[in-house]
Amino acid sequence: MTTIFGNNRSHFLIRTDGADAIQGNDGNDILLGGGGGNLAVRTVTTASIAVALSVSLVAMTWAQTAAIVSPRLKGAYGFTGNAVCLVAPGSTVPPGPNPTPGVALPNSGFDPVTLRPIDGKVFSYSFTVEGIRVFNGDGTGTVKGTTVAVTVPPTPQPPGFPNFAPSASSADFGYSFTYTVDGAGGWTSMMVPGSYLANHLTGPRAGQTSTVDAIPPIIGMISLNRRTLTGAHITTAVETHSFSNGDVDPQICHRSRVFTRLRED
Repeated sequence: MTTIFGNNRSHFLIRTDGADAIQGNDGNDILLGGGGGNLAVRTVTTASIAVALSVSLVAMTWAQTAAIVSPRLKGAYGFTGNAVCLVAPGSTVPPGPNPTPGVALPNSGFDPVTLRPIDGKVFSYSFTVEGIRVFNGDGTGTVKGTTVAVTVPPTPQPPGFPNFAPSASSADFGYSFTYTVDGAGGWTSMMVPGSYLANHLTGPRAGQTSTVDAIPPIIGMISLNRRTLTGAHITTAVETHSFSNGDVDPQICHRSRVFTRLRED
């Protein structure tokens, strides 16, 4: 004869045929061997079941996250952001034009330890940026955008070179980049050296072009659905900004960006 009882998440199974009896009580299963021959007891508590379920849910969540934040980041992302640059062009005592066109002045740049300008003639500018960054899905991509900048006082003043007044300006720019995705929700982008080109549209440099030797890495995070990215520099680095009129300006900048997916190609 076999009898099954159910009560409060517990199931009771009692089988009596003179040999064996199996009973369940409050989540416990007990196997009794008839005739006093064998006795085996197996206990499965509610807490054990909860732990097993928790482990399974964590594993499933991790797998889903890994699947969503795939190493294959692909598509076009619109972005906005801002930046500020400290420029250390160096200076000369005699008045007049740039004495070394296409080459940075000997006293330009920054102390490699303190990152303070070597020469006292310095200036800074800030700019906003809007553009599109395209991830090709194979670790390469392109950026195109527009900046609007303000060069704030104080600026280098006479005598000597350089000397100029505060101003505003705008420019279009573009460059190529490579990128990696770490599989844990992060990404890193590196500008391809020699690919940066800007066309200055308004301001004192209207009609000129310029290049930057290497923008420092952009490092950021990826949202779970890959619709939003963040990015910024996380360390300092000296860039060389070269203009078509012969000016060469070492600078240190900070940049931050927020990216929104426009389409997935």
